[in-house]
Amino acid sequence: MFGRLSACLWLLLLAGCSTQPQSQPQLRPLAPLLDGEPRQLTQHIVVQYRGEQRDLIGASLLAPEQLQVSLLTPQGVSLLDIHYDGREVTAQQHLGRSRQIPPRALLADMQLVYWPLEMLQRSLPAPWQLRESRAENTRLRQLFLRGTLYTEVRYSTVDIWRADVQLEQKVLDYGLSIRNL
Repeated sequence: MFGRLSACLWLLLLAGCSTQPQSQPQLRPLAPLLDGEPRQLTQHIVVQYRGEQRDLIGASLLAPEQLQVSLLTPQGVSLLDIHYDGREVTAQQHLGRSRQIPPRALLADMQLVYWPLEMLQRSLPAPWQLRESRAENTRLRQLFLRGTLYTEVRYSTVDIWRADVQLEQKVLDYGLSIRNL
């Protein structure tokens, strides 16, 4: 009983993250899939929204033929599965239907965190601009839309695959803290 209640609370958190003003913010285009060897990631993800914080477990597969992300409660209850084959995004939500952070936005954020800078820059149309800087063994990525900061990603080290990551999505108004397990 407590597990189902906890899972419902996670869904409500994700639902709250999608509360948006009347006009829908512009979502950035997705980049092509990664080349090379597939990578699997297991992560502790903290979602921050309107002063509240919730813990999730993320399991991801980054491969040349697909990008797949699954979000689970800390107890292992599956909440959301997202799949991108390079053309289409599909999502399957478990435990009912509620509004949530758009799955496409979550995939775009994952790409912003892990994709090579040059690949991301090539995939962005004209009103978008992506900058990256490095200082004292850390990395910072900033995504702008028409000159306004849209998303900021801070890495604890320059190695993106080992870094703890802080992502602040300013337009959709949520934050993610990501730590590899």
